[in-house]
Amino acid sequence: MSEEKVVSEKSIRRRRAISMFFYEIGRYIHMVNPFAKLRGKRKQKLRKRQLIFVWGMLAIPIIHFLIFWVYVNADAITMAFRNIDYAAGGIEYWTFDNFKEVWKMFSQGNAGADLLAYGKNTLRYWLVSTVWSMPHSILLTYAFHKKLRGRKVFRVFLYLPTIICSVALTGIFRSFISQKGIFGAFLIDVCGWERVPNWFQEIEYANGALLFYAIFFSMAGSYVLYSGAMANVSTEVTEAAYMDGVSMWQEIWYIDIPLMWPTLSMQVITTFSTLFSASGPILLFTPYIEETYTWGYWIFDQVRRFQSYYLPATLGLCFTIIAFPIAMLVKHKVENMYTTE
Repeated sequence: MSEEKVVSEKSIRRRRAISMFFYEIGRYIHMVNPFAKLRGKRKQKLRKRQLIFVWGMLAIPIIHFLIFWVYVNADAITMAFRNIDYAAGGIEYWTFDNFKEVWKMFSQGNAGADLLAYGKNTLRYWLVSTVWSMPHSILLTYAFHKKLRGRKVFRVFLYLPTIICSVALTGIFRSFISQKGIFGAFLIDVCGWERVPNWFQEIEYANGALLFYAIFFSMAGSYVLYSGAMANVSTEVTEAAYMDGVSMWQEIWYIDIPLMWPTLSMQVITTFSTLFSASGPILLFTPYIEETYTWGYWIFDQVRRFQSYYLPATLGLCFTIIAFPIAMLVKHKVENMYTTE
């Protein structure tokens, strides 16, 4: 047995030596072969061309990102710490006075801006986009997902406003609720009103009219987004639930929402990240009625009408500092709320 082992070990060593010999010969031939070098150069040229093509395709989005995101946001952040001394000939200087001025605007209403009132309007529009739009979109998606009768007609009616240009849509809506419109004629002829108010020009009605418009035209909400998530809900799961006798509300709450939660959680996080920038169609209806302003529209209006950049940048930076931890906390909570395993 020992002789057989010795012989086998020698044969293994011999085979290894032969294989290494042929390997070294092949490697040497490959090194001195001019065609192999030519193929290597071709591969290098092809790789260079591929790199040039890839970087050429990425150049435009990278430049766009650097200019319109990095530079714009960096400049907006630094504007919060700068101001202009017009008495000294328009010299720009660094200061923390912008933050003091923003604090005074909240506490005393300086600079002709009632930021607390603007905050109430902002909260109203944010509630419309969360408390109203999200649950309503889930129910609407559920109804269409169950293939109810007339779903195609309702789908067209709900999405028709999103197809029409917003400027044209506001004009149609304004004429619809005016005194000469259908809604105005209904109030006068049927309800017995003496006159129809100018809903978007009279201060006591302006906020209510804007909220009604936001609620009415947010009925479709995120149906397209939610319909894709609900389409992935397994029919076997729902059929098994029906056999156990679940109701419609139990199906939505215990089956559909948990299985749709990756999509819903993203929507929840997005809404909380825009907590301080929620706004309505103020520019199209009430651009000069300050009682309808929101924080986001006030920042826009300061830049548009008065070319004021420093206080709006400071206010935006303050909102970002406050909203970021809120969004991160909500993200941590909602991501672990449901598991789809």
